[in-house]
Amino acid sequence: MARRLYTLLPSQGEPAEYAQSGEKGVRLMSPSEAQIDPGDEIIVFVPGTEVACFDVRLPAQGITELRRSAAFALEDDLAVAVEDAHVAIGQPLPGGLRPVHVVDPDLMAHWVSLLNAAGLKSARLVADVSVLPETPIAVDAGSHILFSTGNRCFAADASLPDDALSALAQTAATPLTTYSAQLARRLGVTACEPSSMPLLGQLAQWAEKSGPLTDLRQGPFVSRKQAEFRIGAWRPTLILAAAALVAFLSVTALESHSLSRLDSALDRQARDIYSAAFPGTPVPGNLASAVRSQDTAPVANRLPFLEAAALLYEAVPTDSNISIQGLRYDQTTGRLIANMTYPRFGTDTDLKNALEAKGLAVSLGDSRQQDGQVLGDLTLEGPQ
Repeated sequence: MARRLYTLLPSQGEPAEYAQSGEKGVRLMSPSEAQIDPGDEIIVFVPGTEVACFDVRLPAQGITELRRSAAFALEDDLAVAVEDAHVAIGQPLPGGLRPVHVVDPDLMAHWVSLLNAAGLKSARLVADVSVLPETPIAVDAGSHILFSTGNRCFAADASLPDDALSALAQTAATPLTTYSAQLARRLGVTACEPSSMPLLGQLAQWAEKSGPLTDLRQGPFVSRKQAEFRIGAWRPTLILAAAALVAFLSVTALESHSLSRLDSALDRQARDIYSAAFPGTPVPGNLASAVRSQDTAPVANRLPFLEAAALLYEAVPTDSNISIQGLRYDQTTGRLIANMTYPRFGTDTDLKNALEAKGLAVSLGDSRQQDGQVLGDLTLEGPQ
């Protein structure tokens, strides 16, 4: 009988450990004990710090169109251009939303090469953070920390300062708990009884209860085994589809000539607009990429995320009642966008002045009052 086995992303030259969840609980096995069979389903957990996880409401479309729609729906939340991201779509959730997981395509290619080298060519890749329960909890995963706040799940680099990790923990609807006493001290939360279950076993246990998993191996990264299907059972459907396609092409061929002419006219118009906007600059072949690059900060002036976060936390006065609710970092421009709450109007200007005194470029977004506090956004970047 085919089994479902779980493992962590294999390291080069190191043996992998496996976990199997059954009626008697989770059993951990070495590769020799596991005796992997070609029919087994292998789930490989990858670090959640490398995968951006969202829940998005998407229209009913085919999977290719869904990935394209999801990428553009998240365009403002991604640190890279949508065409440079690999998007994986999960099964619909009870509320109608869909899990959308985004990862660097080059990193996906590297992960797949690791699987091939380990003899796991048909294994599925799943973000470890995506199987966390809804219960507010923090999990020490070694190089990174997994958070479930009750409303969302995310991962943070373990090298972040304790103040930054504590701020992330405070975004939970109710106080977080953790099995690690050391992590509890860093987060300023309560520690539960230490769990005897290793990380892999705990992730496997949660995965068994989390419903359908979102496999990152979609589109160009689908394994041969996942893509196999029986042609014979689909032959009548394919014949009908081919006939419909011939009829469709006959109709659309009449429109293709006029569309081509329209495309040429729009391209000429776009080049004229670019020439007017950037006089004296040669018109590039890829207009979209060139326009984006006009707003990209010079590489030398980009602040690393850890440095930007540290400067922001250092500038917040003690007992000022200023709170950092969330951070978003744009890797392309080197900008750190912080969602802040202030005790009164004007406090945001004082914080801005303090950061500018350090030689940083700071801008404030629109502010509003809610529940006796002032809410606003602050954008921090290197000197221009």
